[in-house]
Parts: sequence; C-alpha cells; structure tokens
Amino acid sequence: MYNDSDIKRQPPGKHISYNPSGRICNRSSILIALLFSFFIFHFSFISAQPAEQDLTRAMALLDATMQRSFTGSDLRMYDTYNTSTHKGDGTADVWPYTAALEATCSVLEALDALRADSPSLYDEHHDRYVILLRSLFDNLAYYRGTYRVNSYAHRGPWSIYGVHRSSRKGGAIVAGIENVYDDQMWICRELTRAYRLTGDADYLTEATMLADYCLDGWDCCLDPNGNEYGGISWGPGYNSKHSCSNSPIIQPLAWLHELYLSPDETADYTYCYIAADSSRLSTQRLRSEVYLEFARKVYAWQKTKLLNRSTGVYYDMLGADNTIRYVTAPDGLRYRTHVDTGSPGGTAYTYNTGTMLAGTAELYRLTDEADYLTDLKKLLTSSYNQFGRWKRIDGVRYRQWPTDEKATSGFNCWFNDVLMRACVDAWAYDPDGAAKILNSYQENLDYAWEHYLTSDGFLPIDLLGGWGDSPVTKGFHQLAFAAEYAMLAVWQQRVLATDIASPAADARPFPDGAAPTYTLAGQRLTTPAAHGGILVTRGRKYLVR
Repeated sequence: MYNDSDIKRQPPGKHISYNPSGRICNRSSILIALLFSFFIFHFSFISAQPAEQDLTRAMALLDATMQRSFTGSDLRMYDTYNTSTHKGDGTADVWPYTAALEATCSVLEALDALRADSPSLYDEHHDRYVILLRSLFDNLAYYRGTYRVNSYAHRGPWSIYGVHRSSRKGGAIVAGIENVYDDQMWICRELTRAYRLTGDADYLTEATMLADYCLDGWDCCLDPNGNEYGGISWGPGYNSKHSCSNSPIIQPLAWLHELYLSPDETADYTYCYIAADSSRLSTQRLRSEVYLEFARKVYAWQKTKLLNRSTGVYYDMLGADNTIRYVTAPDGLRYRTHVDTGSPGGTAYTYNTGTMLAGTAELYRLTDEADYLTDLKKLLTSSYNQFGRWKRIDGVRYRQWPTDEKATSGFNCWFNDVLMRACVDAWAYDPDGAAKILNSYQENLDYAWEHYLTSDGFLPIDLLGGWGDSPVTKGFHQLAFAAEYAMLAVWQQRVLATDIASPAADARPFPDGAAPTYTLAGQRLTTPAAHGGILVTRGRKYLVR
C-alpha cells in the first residue's frame, strides 16, 4: 500500500491573525496597524486563498487515491475501490494508471504556480510529489513491451505501452490490438509535462520516443491527387480513426517543438514518407520542425474529418471493417496501406472536443494565426451549450456535465477533466468563454466536497447527485477530480494575478447568482451581500459595499 509518513493534511485555508509583537497599543493604533497589514498583504498573501484551497483539496484526493487504490511497492493500481468495504479489486489498465501521472503533474504545476503566495505549502509538499512522480514512472514499465510493426512507410521495433499490466517490467504484451495510439499520447503528454516540471531528462527521452511512435502511425499513403490520406488509426491493429487517437498528440507536439527548438539543433529525426511511385523514402529533419508540422497536420485532419458542424463539437470516430491491408513496395518489403474509414459517427464525448481545444490554444500561442483563435472561441461556446445542462438544487442552479449511471459503466469523469484542463489553457485567449465552464466545474466539485466526501476521502462520479445506491468508485475517477482541483488552483491564481495588475477591476459590480463566494482569507460566505468588503466569486474579486 502506498504510504508516506510525511503527508500532512492541510486545512482549506490559512487563518491569519495579527500579532503586535508585544507592543502596548491602544485600539486606534491596533486598527491602523490592521489596516496597514491588510493593504500590504492584500494582493500578495491573502488573495491566494481560493487557489490554495483548491490545491489542498487536490493533494488530499491524490493522497487518498494513492493510499487506497494502489498496492505494493510496485504501485499496482486497483481497477475499482469499494468505499463500503474499503477494499480494492482487479488491476487497472494503463490508461487509468496514466491518470496518476497526470494528477501528480497537475499538483506540481499548482505548487509551482502558488509558490510565491504559499511558500510553506511548496516547501512541505513539492519534493514528495517529485518522488511520487518518479515512482509512478518507474513502475509504468510493468505495462511496457517490445514488438515489431510494419507501418505505412517504416518497419522496425518499438518499446511502447500495452493495455494490460504484466507481472514483470518490460514484459507486457503489446502487439496488434494490445496497444493503442491514444494510450501512448496520454503518456507522452504527461511525461513531457514531467520534464517541464522537474528537468529530469528521462521523461523527455521517453516522451520523444512515444511521440515518434504515434507519428509513425500517421496514414501517409497518397490519394489519387497525390495528397496524404492522413489521420492516425486507433492502434496498429485497427483501421478506425478516432478523435482520441489524433488530437491528444497536438499539445505535447507543440511542447516538444519548443523544447527542441534551438539555434544549434541538429537534424536527427528520420522522416519517412511515400513517393509518387509508392517507394518508401526517408530523410533527416529537425525535430522542432517536424513536431510543429504534425501538430498542424493532425489538427487540420481532425477538424476536416470529425468536426460536427451542426453542433460545433467533435464526433468520436471514423469507422472501418478493421481489415488490415499490406502492399509490397518497390523495395520488396511489405508495408501497411490505406483502408477507407467511412463516415464520422459515435458519441460526442467531452474529451474529444477538449483535446482539440487544447490543441488550438497551443497552435494559436505558437503561430498567432487568427483562425486558431476563432476555432478556440467557437469550441468554448459549443462545449458550454452542447455538454452542459442546468440542474437546480435547493433553488440554486448548477451547470452539470455528462456523468455515468455508475462508476463501472463509463469514463465521463475523466473525459470532463480533459475538457476542463483545456479551458485553463484557453482562458488566456477567451477569459469569459473559458470562465463560464471553469466556474461551473469549481461549483460542482465544491458542492460534492461539502456534501458527499466519504471517510476514505473520495467523491462520487455524480458530483451534484451523490453516490446513489453504489459505494463503488475507481481510482481513475478520483485522480481526475484531483487533477481538476489542481488545475483550478492554477487558473484561480492566474485570474487573481490578472486582477492584481488591474486594481480598478475590484470596483466592478457584484454578479447576480449563487456561486460560492469567499472572503480574501478563504472563508466561504452564505450571505455575501450582507458581508461586504472585497470578496472572491467565480474566480474574480469584487468590492461589495
């Protein structure tokens, strides 16, 4: 069982008391000192409280999940956990395990973001999460295996991650349908983040290899007009091309582009392609150039093929009969060839739109091209309208996001996490559009925390409806909630930093509605209008007279 004796539960917010350091003061001087202290520390220390509360809740959820949904020094992850019997069962696939990498990276990102305002929180917890991240990475090797694949323009061995966990490191079965490209993409994203957060070169090496493996799955066969068909199938053993096996690679490719871009970069990427005569050729290119090029290509392909233009959100997939076909190239070797994948269809899940939202945010940041900004704003509006539904509880309206009937019947908790974290990325470019979604996530998580948190430290998948008649959850879902709280902390901190730069914003009218409202010291108010002063709600500060 995962255990860390250094873990200390943090309160939701720090309570600040004025200390006159033993001086004898009359009431007037004390009041003056208090006011002086308030204005001096108003924007630097106290204003971090909503973000700090989000972060402490993220850490509590992550710690509870590591303690209860993982077992042994090798960090085997249970598939399910029963909050009634307090026992785990089964073994999770690599996809849920990846969520532990994500949640840990998100907590580290939040600790970095809040370091200036909450240095003690950073000092107490940062190193232990760096250690946890490394342990998760080392034990990810139980899902790793090696096999040879004949792709569209390349043949060779790869050491990547299978769906199922092996009993030994490096021993996983990964051939055929036993590995899928989306799993590699999720891992690539988190290991790229891990490198950015820690500087550990092992993470970058692995992320680079996984990015190359995913790009090896790009359908570079040529259509009658000499253009690539494009798209990445669900896996080397599938013909269907999914939203989830394309757009998740865009953001890590953008990050890798930046990491490799330098004046002294050398051409060490072997770029394989198909010539007009079906010859398989290769050339050496700069990684930074290839990664940005593919980020654009994947984005363009998915927007063309899988965007539902009537709803503004993304289809799940292009289907196929799953027949894998090969051709013999002029060099006498067999390579995979294109198979038509039919029309788009399937459920529109939040994560498929979320990965495109994150992708367009990165591409706009890197290129400053207006079309990406237009897409970003449209995706925020469409996501809010298509995925969110109003739910009234005790006279208060909440924006509810898709949920499942029970924890064992779907993955909407994590799907929603992908959309939410993309909104954090998009907020810088459309604050109002992103904030509508992010505020609703904040309200839903806080409602569940205050009403349904179990003694194990877990939340129900139905944040507004509770546990229902089943006590079963998944560590996968709890890690999604931990990641959400951590990224909300990052967002809240960015919002407050923006407000600090624009003090006049504090004089804006207090908004109508019943969103959670806090004092600058982190105290939640039931009647904010009666309290007055500077209050924080929906991620912004307001002066209430």
